[in-house]
Amino acid sequence: MTLLSVLASVAGVSMGLSSIPQIYRIYLRKSAADISKVTHLIIVLGAFIWLLYGIEISSWPIIVSNFIGILTNALILLACYFYRETNRY
Repeated sequence: MTLLSVLASVAGVSMGLSSIPQIYRIYLRKSAADISKVTHLIIVLGAFIWLLYGIEISSWPIIVSNFIGILTNALILLACYFYRETNRY
């Protein structure tokens, strides 16, 4: 494994984990009112396509980083569902 491969793997996992502060903030506030659901849906769909590509070429760095990205962004979408505002005027 080259240095660039290691750096790319670390960057991919870091990008996948980058949504954790947003998840934590939603949980603390018990609100996802200001979160763009469309943005996170697009991220999940894009990461899913990259995951399929990673599986096709058997690239573990692509598989792992995009799987993490799917999980964290799907958690944000779930939080948007559970903390949605039910009393809209």
